[in-house]
Amino acid sequence: MQDVDEKVSRRQALEFYLMRGLWGEVHPQLRQASIEADRATRTVRVRFEYDGEPSLDALECGSCAASEVFACFPATWELDEQHVAAPRSGGLSQLEYLVYLRWEPERYVE
Repeated sequence: MQDVDEKVSRRQALEFYLMRGLWGEVHPQLRQASIEADRATRTVRVRFEYDGEPSLDALECGSCAASEVFACFPATWELDEQHVAAPRSGGLSQLEYLVYLRWEPERYVE
């Protein structure tokens, strides 16, 4: 049971770190933000997917959010900050935990 509790706590912590990091930093180009942590390599990954090539402002917002996330980890960890162009016409590729997904009405029309 401890493994389940630990996994839930880890997931909640990672989601909270990214939610807090995104506060005030969600750029209109941002389509999706996700996170995962690899204990074996001591790496936290944060992926931001944008509608097309991200502008400098969009990149800055994502980097600010990633910095807030990384501040929650010990100095022995590394940050893998990913900024990906994902035009609306294409799909998205999330990391382990999806934290933000922009509402795009055309995705839900059949």
